[in-house]
Amino acid sequence: MSQDIQELKAIHMSVQTADLNMIGFGCEESITLSCGLMNIGRGICAVTIKPSIKTIPSSSGSLNIEINRPFMTAKLELSESSFIKTREFLWKIAVRPATLVFLLNASLKVNLKGDLLIDKETSRIIDNISWILPLK
Repeated sequence: MSQDIQELKAIHMSVQTADLNMIGFGCEESITLSCGLMNIGRGICAVTIKPSIKTIPSSSGSLNIEINRPFMTAKLELSESSFIKTREFLWKIAVRPATLVFLLNASLKVNLKGDLLIDKETSRIIDNISWILPLK
């Protein structure tokens, strides 16, 4: 691998906005986030977080990266308890934005400027997520 290219298995993003969506008479909840990319040169990621409706609660996620513009979409399904915990901490007002980190199943290549090196629309499975939350 060239010294001018890095491989990333983790994408760091700064949460710019967070909205709680309550849909229908049943008030089915989802959270939508607009995030700025931190370790990729430019771009945004629209994240949708929903509670899992599977009979055995589990968490899963996917990331789709467009080719024609610097835009990503992520879909996360969290267990009910993780969804509630995420909703609660996002409600708290902080002086700095929260950071969301996706751990991907396969790495992405970026150059030294941080530009993503892909030649077609790309998808990745999100193996895990982490939050970095400002305390003060």
